[in-house]
Amino acid sequence: MFIIEDPLKETMKYKDIQISPSKNLLQSHPNVEAMVVGVSHILNDEYPFAFVTEVPDSKDTSNFITKDNIWKGIEKPISLKYTNIGKLLLDRMKAKPDFVGQIDVVTEETYTFAEMFDRTVKCALWLRQQGIKANDVVALCSSNIMDSFAPIYASFSLAAIITSWNTAMDIREARFFMKLSSAKIIFTEESLVDMLIEAANLENHDIKIVVFGNTSNAIPFSKVLQDHRKCDVDNFECTSVNNVYDTAIIAYSSGTTGLPKGVQISHYACLYAVSSENLGVCNIPLWMTSYFWITGLQLTLNSTINYCKRLLYPKFDEEMMCKIIEKYKVTWLFLSPSMANRTLKSGYPKKYDLSSVEIIFITGGIFNVESQRMLKENLINAMIIQIYGMTEICGSITVKMPYHKPESIGMVSKNVQIKIIDVETGNILGPNKTGELLVKSLTMTKGYYNNPQATKDAIDDDGWFHSGDLTYYDEKGQFFFVDRLKETIKYRGYHVSPCEIETLLQTHPDVVEAAVVGVPNLQDDERPIAFVVKVSGSKVTERELQELVAKNMTERNHLHAGVIFLEKMPYTPSEKISRKELKVIAKNHFCK
Repeated sequence: MFIIEDPLKETMKYKDIQISPSKNLLQSHPNVEAMVVGVSHILNDEYPFAFVTEVPDSKDTSNFITKDNIWKGIEKPISLKYTNIGKLLLDRMKAKPDFVGQIDVVTEETYTFAEMFDRTVKCALWLRQQGIKANDVVALCSSNIMDSFAPIYASFSLAAIITSWNTAMDIREARFFMKLSSAKIIFTEESLVDMLIEAANLENHDIKIVVFGNTSNAIPFSKVLQDHRKCDVDNFECTSVNNVYDTAIIAYSSGTTGLPKGVQISHYACLYAVSSENLGVCNIPLWMTSYFWITGLQLTLNSTINYCKRLLYPKFDEEMMCKIIEKYKVTWLFLSPSMANRTLKSGYPKKYDLSSVEIIFITGGIFNVESQRMLKENLINAMIIQIYGMTEICGSITVKMPYHKPESIGMVSKNVQIKIIDVETGNILGPNKTGELLVKSLTMTKGYYNNPQATKDAIDDDGWFHSGDLTYYDEKGQFFFVDRLKETIKYRGYHVSPCEIETLLQTHPDVVEAAVVGVPNLQDDERPIAFVVKVSGSKVTERELQELVAKNMTERNHLHAGVIFLEKMPYTPSEKISRKELKVIAKNHFCK
């Protein structure tokens, strides 16, 4: 008797072992139909990945449990072989010295892991010479350039705290970052040196400035790398991390409505973010996010630990991104919704070959159903995964897979707990009732740096972090985003969701991006006004967009304060639309 295991072409290779994708075990579950395929991975050849279709009226409980309307992802803590992530990075680089770790896509200059190791250790030795020790703060204010990784990796090696500042900041923000962090040394670019010196003088803050380049009033990074003995480099030892829950990173909240807060990220959270248990970067990845966004730091660490070549370009550009994908055959892509929407409406995806992309991660905002459809239409070979998370969690809260409802933000992540509470009473809500999302996780921040009041406001006595997001969930445990609590507009006593209006406006073929804010009004409390970026050459009018909203939404959602067309939106460093700046524009518009 012959037994068919699997067609030869469908077997997967995991760590040199042939694996059968046979779905018989999954099919034994009464609530699913399943198919298993291999997903390419640079370290382990292929990972098995299951596609599952639910039987109608079933409930997938494989990745969560729910009790008393609290949703808990499966618990899967990491084992801590390392406590110092710098040690992990150095060991990875030492293991494959000839591996090309990064390339400047403009100049085509490359660094091998051996060169990156050398720069990291020499930078760490120099920092030690300056007196930097565990829990001291080192700052980085730089775009994605070849040497900007070195102070990050070096700071981790010394158990110091690394913090990354916004390269687009003004002197007011520079003073804010200096005062908040008390950084002792900053690594930066030539164009920012004079402003940082002025900010330090105004704050009476003693800080050493290292420049990637050469200028007379700062220490050149090339000097940091000089005069180190080979034996000191070869015998370098990382500083011990005595408590993995001590702060490793001061990241910053997105600052869409005000100055950002310094979010403390622990060594444990960093190690968790790059652990093999997490879905990290693989194969040929591309992202264009800045270090100011926690994800930019996480992806940089991930690329080294997972032996992936970083493709460096200073800032996001729609056409350049498509060129890079085509030239380097990018397989793994990370985008914010804004980046994706701008790229899709630019027309460039039709001009370049993007067929190599296998996985796209979307995070940093809500990616509407129409945009999802357009992205899939333009990158037909790609699986789109959406992540709802926040800096304070240092990871995902929910993950949306392709088989989830298009309008949802997915289901609770592992090691995460979620509950939805009534904004007025604080009572826990059941299915299909909108309230504020509260979250706990293993990687959650312990609070805001040097800001105990903000910490107290955000984390309650039971340890729940208040997200400020209005959401709800359905009977199957899929979550849905409604709006930011602080961003809702109060019109004649009604709460109006800007997100719902923006989603409708973005269905118009001539709208690249849209953002809605409230304009103060004595009669109506606030009136909604839309800011819109049009497709180049479009003749869409204010009245046309007002009528679109009027025909499809109730009166309270109408654009009573009108529409303002912009050449481009103001963005935060994490590529979110800056509503704070839009409100200033609106105020100036009505004060004319």
